[in-house]
Amino acid sequence: MADREEQSEEQSGSDTVLVAYVTVHLVSGESFELLPFEDANDVKAKVSDLLAAWAKSGFLIRGNEIVPWHQVRRAEATRVEELSRDESELRRREWEARELARMQKSCWRTKKPREKQEEGGGDDSQDQRAA
Repeated sequence: MADREEQSEEQSGSDTVLVAYVTVHLVSGESFELLPFEDANDVKAKVSDLLAAWAKSGFLIRGNEIVPWHQVRRAEATRVEELSRDESELRRREWEARELARMQKSCWRTKKPREKQEEGGGDDSQDQRAA
């Protein structure tokens, strides 16, 4: 009977994943959350291995930003959840969409806002090029 209980626990465990959320705090006081880490069995090892690799390389990569590792004050796991695979996939897609929007917004940031041109013919130079 114990074997049946262990088998059912293993089967139910394979339907879920562990998701760890890690926040990075910089020396400047800024902080941000990394992409959630997922693993079916040992998410702690996955987080530790990746942070060790980043520390060894000297840089932390976040989307389109490269942060020198010496500017990282600490990285902490803020929470760990056990989710179904479907729920985990849905949350990851939502997170990635938010992160993509953040990266696109920061990519197109300018120091001086551009003036909008009127469609009716505010720019003669464009007309001259077409002629």
